[in-house]
Amino acid sequence: MRSLALAEEAAGRGWEVRLAGDLDEVARARVRTWLPDAALEHVGVQDVPAWLGTLHARTGVDVLHVDSYRPEADVLPRGPRLVSNMQDGPFGARRADLAIDANLGGEQRLTAVDARTVLAGVTVVPIRQQVLRQRALRQEQGTPARTGPPRVLVVLGGTDPFGATTTVVAGLDAVPADLELTVVTPPGQREAIEELAATSVHRIDPVAFLDDLPGAAARHDLVISAAGTSVWELACLGVPMALLCVADNQREGYDAVVEAGLAIGLGRPAHSDLHERLAALGETLRHPAGLAQMQDRGRGIVDGLGAWRIVSAWEQLLDVPQAGPERSGLVGRPATLDDARALFDWRNDPVARVASRSREEVAWDDHIAWLRRTLATPARRLLVIESEGSPVGVVRWDSRGDHDWEVSITVAPVVRGHGLALPLLRAGEEELGVAGPVRLVATVHRDNVASRRLFQRAGYLPLMPSDADGFATYARLRV
Repeated sequence: MRSLALAEEAAGRGWEVRLAGDLDEVARARVRTWLPDAALEHVGVQDVPAWLGTLHARTGVDVLHVDSYRPEADVLPRGPRLVSNMQDGPFGARRADLAIDANLGGEQRLTAVDARTVLAGVTVVPIRQQVLRQRALRQEQGTPARTGPPRVLVVLGGTDPFGATTTVVAGLDAVPADLELTVVTPPGQREAIEELAATSVHRIDPVAFLDDLPGAAARHDLVISAAGTSVWELACLGVPMALLCVADNQREGYDAVVEAGLAIGLGRPAHSDLHERLAALGETLRHPAGLAQMQDRGRGIVDGLGAWRIVSAWEQLLDVPQAGPERSGLVGRPATLDDARALFDWRNDPVARVASRSREEVAWDDHIAWLRRTLATPARRLLVIESEGSPVGVVRWDSRGDHDWEVSITVAPVVRGHGLALPLLRAGEEELGVAGPVRLVATVHRDNVASRRLFQRAGYLPLMPSDADGFATYARLRV
Protein backbone atom coordinates (compact mmCIF):
# COMPACT_ATOMS: atom_id res chain seq x y z
CA MET A 1 0.00 0.00 0.00
CA ARG A 2 2.85 2.40 0.77
CA SER A 3 4.57 1.65 -2.52
CA LEU A 4 1.29 2.02 -4.40
CA ALA A 5 0.72 5.45 -2.85
CA LEU A 6 4.16 6.59 -4.01
CA ALA A 7 3.60 5.11 -7.46
CA GLU A 8 0.31 7.03 -7.78
CA GLU A 9 1.96 10.32 -6.79
CA ALA A 10 4.92 9.83 -9.12
CA ALA A 11 2.72 8.75 -12.06
CA GLY A 12 0.54 11.82 -11.51
CA ARG A 13 3.62 14.00 -11.99
CA GLY A 14 4.57 12.31 -15.25
CA TRP A 15 7.08 9.75 -13.99
CA GLU A 16 7.36 6.38 -15.69
CA VAL A 17 6.54 3.96 -12.86
CA ARG A 18 7.38 0.28 -12.49
CA LEU A 19 6.15 -1.81 -9.53
CA ALA A 20 7.97 -5.04 -8.77
CA GLY A 21 7.60 -7.63 -6.04
CA ASP A 22 6.41 -11.08 -5.05
CA LEU A 23 2.91 -10.36 -6.43
CA ASP A 24 0.52 -13.16 -7.34
CA GLU A 25 -2.02 -12.73 -10.12
CA VAL A 26 -4.76 -11.60 -7.73
CA ALA A 27 -2.51 -8.87 -6.33
CA ARG A 28 -1.49 -7.75 -9.82
CA ALA A 29 -5.14 -7.54 -10.87
CA ARG A 30 -5.94 -5.35 -7.85
CA VAL A 31 -3.02 -3.03 -8.50
CA ARG A 32 -4.04 -2.64 -12.14
CA THR A 33 -7.47 -1.38 -11.06
CA TRP A 34 -5.85 1.35 -8.97
CA LEU A 35 -2.90 2.20 -11.22
CA PRO A 36 -3.64 0.89 -14.72
CA ASP A 37 -0.67 2.53 -16.47
CA ALA A 38 2.10 1.23 -14.18
CA ALA A 39 4.33 -1.60 -15.40
CA LEU A 40 4.19 -4.61 -13.07
CA GLU A 41 6.88 -7.25 -12.62
CA HIS A 42 6.58 -10.43 -10.59
CA VAL A 43 9.88 -11.12 -8.81
CA GLY A 44 10.13 -14.16 -6.55
CA VAL A 45 12.00 -13.72 -3.30
CA GLN A 46 14.86 -15.94 -4.41
CA ASP A 47 15.23 -13.90 -7.62
CA VAL A 48 15.55 -10.48 -5.97
CA PRO A 49 19.38 -10.25 -5.91
CA ALA A 50 19.71 -11.14 -9.60
CA TRP A 51 16.81 -8.86 -10.54
CA LEU A 52 18.37 -5.92 -8.69
CA GLY A 53 21.70 -6.61 -10.38
CA THR A 54 20.29 -6.15 -13.87
CA LEU A 55 17.66 -3.50 -13.11
CA HIS A 56 19.51 -0.39 -14.23
CA ALA A 57 20.92 -1.98 -17.38
CA ARG A 58 17.40 -3.02 -18.43
CA THR A 59 15.40 0.07 -17.56
CA GLY A 60 17.69 3.06 -16.85
CA VAL A 61 16.31 3.83 -13.38
CA ASP A 62 16.50 7.30 -11.83
CA VAL A 63 15.04 6.27 -8.45
CA LEU A 64 14.91 2.81 -6.90
CA HIS A 65 12.55 2.76 -3.91
CA VAL A 66 12.69 -0.35 -1.70
CA ASP A 67 10.11 -1.37 0.91
CA SER A 68 11.01 -4.82 2.21
CA TYR A 69 12.14 -6.53 5.40
CA ARG A 70 13.79 -9.32 3.36
CA PRO A 71 17.61 -9.61 3.54
CA GLU A 72 17.62 -10.42 -0.19
CA ALA A 73 17.05 -6.70 -0.82
CA ASP A 74 19.99 -5.53 1.32
CA VAL A 75 22.59 -5.45 -1.49
CA LEU A 76 21.36 -2.68 -3.75
CA PRO A 77 22.75 -1.86 -7.23
CA ARG A 78 24.88 1.19 -8.02
CA GLY A 79 23.06 2.06 -11.24
CA PRO A 80 20.09 4.15 -9.99
CA ARG A 81 20.84 7.83 -9.45
CA LEU A 82 18.97 7.72 -6.12
CA VAL A 83 18.19 4.81 -3.79
CA SER A 84 15.24 5.43 -1.46
CA ASN A 85 14.48 2.98 1.34
CA MET A 86 11.45 2.59 3.61
CA GLN A 87 12.01 1.13 7.07
CA ASP A 88 10.01 0.59 10.26
CA GLY A 89 12.50 1.29 13.03
CA PRO A 90 15.22 -1.36 12.58
CA PHE A 91 13.03 -3.52 10.32
CA GLY A 92 14.00 -3.11 6.68
CA ALA A 93 16.84 -0.68 7.45
CA ARG A 94 19.61 -0.74 4.83
CA ARG A 95 22.11 1.56 3.16
CA ALA A 96 20.44 4.18 0.94
CA ASP A 97 20.66 7.76 -0.29
CA LEU A 98 17.32 8.56 1.35
CA ALA A 99 16.09 6.70 4.45
CA ILE A 100 12.39 6.95 5.36
CA ASP A 101 10.67 5.83 8.58
CA ALA A 102 7.01 6.77 8.17
CA ASN A 103 5.85 6.06 11.72
CA LEU A 104 4.70 8.16 14.63
CA GLY A 105 7.87 9.01 16.55
CA GLY A 106 10.10 7.68 13.77
CA GLU A 107 12.21 10.84 13.91
CA GLN A 108 13.03 10.12 17.56
CA ARG A 109 14.10 6.52 16.93
CA LEU A 110 16.38 7.21 13.96
CA THR A 111 19.54 7.83 15.95
CA ALA A 112 21.92 6.13 13.47
CA VAL A 113 21.16 5.54 9.80
CA ASP A 114 23.37 4.70 6.83
CA ALA A 115 21.93 7.37 4.55
CA ARG A 116 22.81 10.83 3.24
CA THR A 117 19.32 12.17 3.88
CA VAL A 118 16.49 11.21 6.23
CA LEU A 119 12.72 11.61 6.22
CA ALA A 120 10.93 10.35 9.30
CA GLY A 121 7.73 10.67 11.27
CA VAL A 122 4.06 10.49 10.52
CA THR A 123 4.31 13.49 8.17
CA VAL A 124 5.79 11.18 5.49
CA VAL A 125 3.19 8.39 5.70
CA PRO A 126 2.28 7.67 2.04
CA ILE A 127 -1.51 7.74 1.67
CA ARG A 128 -3.26 6.33 -1.42
CA GLN A 129 -5.48 8.45 -3.63
CA GLN A 130 -8.45 6.23 -2.80
CA VAL A 131 -8.06 7.22 0.87
CA LEU A 132 -7.56 10.91 0.10
CA ARG A 133 -10.75 11.01 -1.96
CA GLN A 134 -12.69 9.43 0.91
CA ARG A 135 -11.10 11.87 3.38
CA ALA A 136 -12.22 14.83 1.28
CA LEU A 137 -15.72 13.37 1.05
CA ARG A 138 -15.95 12.92 4.83
CA GLN A 139 -14.71 16.46 5.42
CA GLU A 140 -17.32 17.79 2.99
CA GLN A 141 -20.26 15.71 4.20
CA GLY A 142 -19.31 15.06 7.83
CA THR A 143 -19.46 11.75 9.70
CA PRO A 144 -22.62 9.86 8.73
CA ALA A 145 -25.27 9.72 11.42
CA ARG A 146 -25.72 6.35 13.08
CA THR A 147 -28.98 4.51 12.49
CA GLY A 148 -29.37 1.16 14.17
CA PRO A 149 -26.74 -0.77 16.14
CA PRO A 150 -23.07 0.29 16.19
CA ARG A 151 -21.17 -0.87 13.10
CA VAL A 152 -17.77 -2.50 13.55
CA LEU A 153 -15.35 -3.53 10.78
CA VAL A 154 -12.85 -6.29 11.60
CA VAL A 155 -9.90 -6.36 9.17
CA LEU A 156 -6.69 -8.04 10.31
CA GLY A 157 -4.98 -8.64 6.97
CA GLY A 158 -5.59 -10.78 3.95
CA THR A 159 -3.65 -13.76 5.34
CA ASP A 160 -3.79 -13.25 9.14
CA PRO A 161 -1.36 -16.12 9.85
CA PHE A 162 -1.98 -15.86 13.60
CA GLY A 163 -5.73 -16.55 13.32
CA ALA A 164 -6.53 -13.30 15.15
CA THR A 165 -9.72 -12.64 13.15
CA THR A 166 -11.54 -15.64 14.63
CA THR A 167 -10.27 -14.80 18.11
CA VAL A 168 -11.55 -11.22 17.87
CA VAL A 169 -14.98 -12.14 16.46
CA ALA A 170 -15.46 -14.75 19.20
CA GLY A 171 -14.42 -12.23 21.86
CA LEU A 172 -16.90 -9.62 20.62
CA ASP A 173 -19.71 -11.94 21.70
CA ALA A 174 -19.04 -10.63 25.21
CA VAL A 175 -20.25 -7.15 24.17
CA PRO A 176 -23.78 -6.95 25.63
CA ALA A 177 -25.19 -4.47 23.08
CA ASP A 178 -26.15 -5.49 19.55
CA LEU A 179 -23.43 -4.94 16.95
CA GLU A 180 -23.31 -5.13 13.18
CA LEU A 181 -19.97 -6.73 12.27
CA THR A 182 -18.35 -6.74 8.85
CA VAL A 183 -15.51 -9.25 8.98
CA VAL A 184 -12.83 -9.47 6.28
CA THR A 185 -12.28 -13.22 6.44
CA PRO A 186 -8.99 -14.88 5.46
CA PRO A 187 -9.49 -18.10 3.45
CA GLY A 188 -8.36 -20.42 6.24
CA GLN A 189 -10.81 -18.95 8.74
CA ARG A 190 -13.92 -18.78 6.60
CA GLU A 191 -15.59 -21.84 8.10
CA ALA A 192 -14.86 -20.78 11.68
CA ILE A 193 -16.27 -17.28 11.10
CA GLU A 194 -19.43 -18.68 9.48
CA GLU A 195 -19.96 -20.96 12.49
CA LEU A 196 -19.62 -17.97 14.81
CA ALA A 197 -22.07 -16.01 12.66
CA ALA A 198 -24.68 -18.76 13.06
CA THR A 199 -24.63 -18.56 16.87
CA SER A 200 -23.49 -15.01 17.66
CA VAL A 201 -25.70 -12.46 19.40
CA HIS A 202 -24.52 -9.98 16.78
CA ARG A 203 -25.17 -9.72 13.07
CA ILE A 204 -21.98 -10.87 11.28
CA ASP A 205 -21.31 -10.33 7.59
CA PRO A 206 -18.18 -12.25 6.44
CA VAL A 207 -16.56 -10.85 3.27
CA ALA A 208 -13.56 -12.26 1.41
CA PHE A 209 -12.17 -8.94 0.14
CA LEU A 210 -13.07 -5.24 0.08
CA ASP A 211 -12.26 -3.44 -3.17
CA ASP A 212 -12.78 -0.11 -1.40
CA LEU A 213 -11.52 -0.60 2.14
CA PRO A 214 -11.39 3.16 2.86
CA GLY A 215 -15.01 3.58 1.78
CA ALA A 216 -16.09 0.59 3.86
CA ALA A 217 -14.17 1.85 6.89
CA ALA A 218 -15.82 5.25 6.58
CA ARG A 219 -19.25 3.65 6.89
CA HIS A 220 -18.42 2.02 10.24
CA ASP A 221 -18.27 3.44 13.75
CA LEU A 222 -15.13 1.52 14.71
CA VAL A 223 -12.48 -0.51 12.90
CA ILE A 224 -10.61 -3.33 14.63
CA SER A 225 -7.31 -3.77 12.85
CA ALA A 226 -3.72 -4.88 13.22
CA ALA A 227 -1.15 -2.17 13.97
CA GLY A 228 0.29 -2.08 10.44
CA THR A 229 0.28 0.34 7.52
CA SER A 230 -3.53 0.51 7.39
CA VAL A 231 -3.51 2.38 10.72
CA TRP A 232 -2.32 5.53 9.00
CA GLU A 233 -4.92 5.32 6.26
CA LEU A 234 -7.63 4.98 8.92
CA ALA A 235 -6.19 7.89 10.91
CA CYS A 236 -6.09 10.05 7.77
CA LEU A 237 -9.74 9.20 7.15
CA GLY A 238 -10.67 10.01 10.74
CA VAL A 239 -12.04 6.53 11.52
CA PRO A 240 -11.86 5.42 15.20
CA MET A 241 -9.71 2.31 15.71
CA ALA A 242 -9.07 -0.51 18.14
CA LEU A 243 -5.72 -2.15 17.44
CA LEU A 244 -4.08 -5.52 17.94
CA CYS A 245 -0.31 -5.90 17.90
CA VAL A 246 0.10 -9.13 15.93
CA ALA A 247 3.83 -9.00 15.03
CA ASP A 248 7.10 -7.84 16.59
CA ASN A 249 7.68 -5.20 13.93
CA GLN A 250 4.40 -3.53 14.97
CA ARG A 251 5.29 -3.12 18.65
CA GLU A 252 6.85 0.36 18.58
CA GLY A 253 4.20 1.72 16.24
CA TYR A 254 1.40 0.16 18.30
CA ASP A 255 2.69 1.70 21.53
CA ALA A 256 3.11 5.14 19.95
CA VAL A 257 -0.38 5.17 18.39
CA VAL A 258 -2.14 4.04 21.56
CA GLU A 259 -0.16 6.47 23.72
CA ALA A 260 -1.10 9.34 21.38
CA GLY A 261 -4.80 8.53 21.79
CA LEU A 262 -5.26 7.63 18.13
CA ALA A 263 -6.58 4.14 18.91
CA ILE A 264 -7.80 1.83 21.64
CA GLY A 265 -5.15 -0.75 22.53
CA LEU A 266 -6.24 -4.40 22.53
CA GLY A 267 -2.76 -5.83 23.15
CA ARG A 268 -1.64 -9.08 21.54
CA PRO A 269 -4.00 -11.88 20.45
CA ALA A 270 -2.49 -14.24 23.04
CA HIS A 271 -2.94 -11.87 25.98
CA SER A 272 -5.20 -13.28 28.68
CA ASP A 273 -7.22 -10.08 28.99
CA LEU A 274 -8.10 -9.75 25.29
CA HIS A 275 -11.71 -10.83 25.84
CA GLU A 276 -12.11 -8.25 28.61
CA ARG A 277 -10.71 -5.52 26.37
CA LEU A 278 -13.03 -6.52 23.54
CA ALA A 279 -16.03 -6.56 25.89
CA ALA A 280 -15.14 -3.02 27.00
CA LEU A 281 -15.59 -1.80 23.42
CA GLY A 282 -19.34 -1.94 24.03
CA GLU A 283 -19.03 0.89 26.55
CA THR A 284 -16.84 2.86 24.13
CA LEU A 285 -19.38 2.52 21.32
CA ARG A 286 -22.09 3.94 23.57
CA HIS A 287 -20.17 7.23 23.85
CA PRO A 288 -19.76 8.78 20.39
CA ALA A 289 -18.01 11.87 21.82
CA GLY A 290 -14.93 9.84 22.69
CA LEU A 291 -14.87 8.31 19.22
CA ALA A 292 -15.20 11.78 17.68
CA GLN A 293 -12.14 12.98 19.60
CA MET A 294 -10.18 9.99 18.31
CA GLN A 295 -11.11 10.67 14.69
CA ASP A 296 -10.21 14.38 15.01
CA ARG A 297 -6.78 13.47 16.41
CA GLY A 298 -6.14 11.09 13.52
CA ARG A 299 -7.09 13.59 10.83
CA GLY A 300 -4.96 16.24 12.51
CA ILE A 301 -1.82 14.10 12.72
CA VAL A 302 -1.97 12.42 9.27
CA ASP A 303 -2.55 15.18 6.72
CA GLY A 304 -2.28 12.98 3.61
CA LEU A 305 0.75 14.78 2.12
CA GLY A 306 3.29 12.02 2.86
CA ALA A 307 3.54 10.74 -0.72
CA TRP A 308 3.80 14.34 -1.98
CA ARG A 309 6.70 14.96 0.42
CA ILE A 310 8.60 11.79 -0.54
CA VAL A 311 8.26 12.21 -4.32
CA SER A 312 9.10 15.92 -3.96
CA ALA A 313 12.23 14.87 -2.08
CA TRP A 314 13.17 12.49 -4.92
CA GLU A 315 12.77 15.27 -7.47
CA GLN A 316 14.78 17.77 -5.45
CA LEU A 317 17.59 15.32 -4.66
CA LEU A 318 17.89 14.48 -8.35
CA ASP A 319 17.85 18.13 -9.39
CA VAL A 320 19.88 19.90 -6.70
CA PRO A 321 23.21 18.48 -5.48
CA GLN A 322 23.50 18.68 -1.71
CA ALA A 323 26.47 20.54 -0.28
CA GLY A 324 28.78 18.61 2.00
CA PRO A 325 29.96 19.79 5.43
CA GLU A 326 32.06 22.91 5.08
CA ARG A 327 34.91 24.21 7.23
CA SER A 328 34.27 27.92 6.71
CA GLY A 329 35.78 29.37 9.86
CA LEU A 330 32.50 31.08 10.72
CA VAL A 331 31.38 30.84 14.35
CA GLY A 332 28.14 31.76 16.05
CA ARG A 333 27.45 33.39 19.40
CA PRO A 334 24.28 34.54 21.19
CA ALA A 335 23.25 38.07 20.29
CA THR A 336 23.29 40.83 22.94
CA LEU A 337 21.90 44.35 23.18
CA ASP A 338 25.29 45.58 21.95
CA ASP A 339 24.36 44.10 18.54
CA ALA A 340 21.22 46.26 18.29
CA ARG A 341 22.55 48.78 15.75
CA ALA A 342 23.97 46.19 13.36
CA LEU A 343 20.80 44.06 13.55
CA PHE A 344 18.66 47.16 12.97
CA ASP A 345 20.60 48.15 9.85
CA TRP A 346 20.55 44.60 8.44
CA ARG A 347 16.82 44.21 9.09
CA ASN A 348 15.95 47.45 7.29
CA ASP A 349 18.22 46.83 4.33
CA PRO A 350 15.97 46.95 1.21
CA VAL A 351 17.23 43.60 -0.14
CA ALA A 352 16.57 41.86 3.19
CA ARG A 353 13.06 43.30 3.43
CA VAL A 354 12.11 42.00 -0.02
CA ALA A 355 12.74 38.41 1.14
CA SER A 356 10.95 38.84 4.48
CA ARG A 357 7.33 38.08 5.35
CA SER A 358 7.09 41.59 6.79
CA ARG A 359 8.48 44.03 4.26
CA GLU A 360 7.83 47.24 6.18
CA GLU A 361 10.73 49.24 7.59
CA VAL A 362 11.08 48.84 11.37
CA ALA A 363 11.34 51.85 13.73
CA TRP A 364 14.28 51.98 16.16
CA ASP A 365 12.14 51.91 19.33
CA ASP A 366 10.15 48.95 18.01
CA HIS A 367 13.40 47.19 17.13
CA ILE A 368 14.86 47.64 20.64
CA ALA A 369 11.64 46.38 22.24
CA TRP A 370 11.68 43.35 19.93
CA LEU A 371 15.34 42.61 20.69
CA ARG A 372 14.74 42.75 24.46
CA ARG A 373 11.79 40.34 24.15
CA THR A 374 13.78 38.03 21.88
CA LEU A 375 16.76 37.79 24.23
CA ALA A 376 14.41 36.92 27.11
CA THR A 377 12.45 34.25 25.21
CA PRO A 378 13.62 30.62 25.67
CA ALA A 379 11.71 29.56 22.55
CA ARG A 380 13.85 31.85 20.37
CA ARG A 381 17.60 31.71 19.68
CA LEU A 382 19.23 34.75 18.07
CA LEU A 383 22.79 34.08 16.90
CA VAL A 384 25.32 36.52 15.48
CA ILE A 385 27.68 34.79 13.04
CA GLU A 386 31.23 36.10 12.91
CA SER A 387 34.26 35.71 10.66
CA GLU A 388 37.55 36.44 12.44
CA GLY A 389 35.67 38.46 15.05
CA SER A 390 33.64 40.56 12.62
CA PRO A 391 29.84 40.03 12.35
CA VAL A 392 28.80 38.80 8.89
CA GLY A 393 25.17 37.86 9.51
CA VAL A 394 22.51 36.66 11.91
CA VAL A 395 20.59 33.39 12.28
CA ARG A 396 17.35 33.29 14.24
CA TRP A 397 15.65 30.08 15.41
CA ASP A 398 12.02 29.97 16.59
CA SER A 399 10.58 26.91 18.32
CA ARG A 400 7.53 25.44 16.57
CA GLY A 401 6.69 22.73 19.10
CA ASP A 402 8.57 19.97 20.86
CA HIS A 403 11.14 19.24 18.15
CA ASP A 404 10.70 21.81 15.32
CA TRP A 405 12.83 24.95 14.98
CA GLU A 406 12.23 27.45 12.18
CA VAL A 407 15.23 29.35 10.81
CA SER A 408 15.60 32.85 9.42
CA ILE A 409 18.95 34.14 8.16
CA THR A 410 20.29 37.54 7.15
CA VAL A 411 23.64 38.10 5.47
CA ALA A 412 25.28 41.42 6.29
CA PRO A 413 25.02 43.73 3.25
CA VAL A 414 28.81 44.35 3.18
CA VAL A 415 29.53 40.64 2.51
CA ARG A 416 26.51 39.85 0.36
CA GLY A 417 27.54 38.04 -2.80
CA HIS A 418 30.65 36.52 -1.18
CA GLY A 419 29.16 33.03 -0.97
CA LEU A 420 28.65 33.14 2.80
CA ALA A 421 24.94 32.23 2.98
CA LEU A 422 25.46 28.46 3.22
CA PRO A 423 28.40 28.65 5.69
CA LEU A 424 26.38 31.12 7.75
CA LEU A 425 23.42 28.72 7.85
CA ARG A 426 25.70 25.81 8.81
CA ALA A 427 27.24 27.85 11.63
CA GLY A 428 23.77 28.72 12.88
CA GLU A 429 22.77 25.04 12.83
CA GLU A 430 25.85 24.09 14.84
CA GLU A 431 25.10 26.73 17.48
CA LEU A 432 21.38 25.94 17.87
CA GLY A 433 22.20 24.07 21.07
CA VAL A 434 19.18 21.76 21.16
CA ALA A 435 19.82 18.16 22.16
CA GLY A 436 18.25 15.15 20.48
CA PRO A 437 16.68 14.80 17.05
CA VAL A 438 15.17 18.04 15.75
CA ARG A 439 13.47 19.15 12.55
CA LEU A 440 14.95 22.34 11.11
CA VAL A 441 12.35 24.29 9.13
CA ALA A 442 12.69 27.09 6.57
CA THR A 443 9.89 29.13 4.99
CA VAL A 444 10.78 30.60 1.59
CA HIS A 445 8.79 32.59 -0.95
CA ARG A 446 8.51 30.81 -4.29
CA ASP A 447 9.93 33.87 -6.08
CA ASN A 448 13.04 33.93 -3.89
CA VAL A 449 15.10 31.60 -6.07
CA ALA A 450 18.40 32.22 -4.26
CA SER A 451 17.02 31.39 -0.80
CA ARG A 452 15.16 28.36 -2.09
CA ARG A 453 18.33 27.05 -3.73
CA LEU A 454 20.29 27.72 -0.55
CA PHE A 455 18.05 25.57 1.62
CA GLN A 456 17.78 22.86 -1.02
CA ARG A 457 21.58 22.60 -1.22
CA ALA A 458 21.67 22.47 2.59
CA GLY A 459 19.44 19.36 2.55
CA TYR A 460 16.11 20.97 3.44
CA LEU A 461 13.39 18.95 1.67
CA PRO A 462 9.84 20.04 0.75
CA LEU A 463 7.50 19.96 3.76
CA MET A 464 4.54 22.06 2.61
CA PRO A 465 3.62 23.41 -0.83
CA SER A 466 3.28 27.15 -1.37
CA ASP A 467 0.48 28.78 0.62
CA ALA A 468 -1.87 31.50 -0.64
CA ASP A 469 0.88 34.12 -0.11
CA GLY A 470 3.44 32.12 -2.08
CA PHE A 471 5.50 30.81 0.87
CA ALA A 472 6.66 27.18 0.74
CA THR A 473 8.14 25.26 3.67
CA TYR A 474 11.27 23.08 3.65
CA ALA A 475 12.69 20.94 6.47
CA ARG A 476 15.77 18.96 7.36
CA LEU A 477 15.71 16.26 10.01
CA ARG A 478 18.82 16.30 12.17
CA VAL A 479 19.21 12.90 13.85
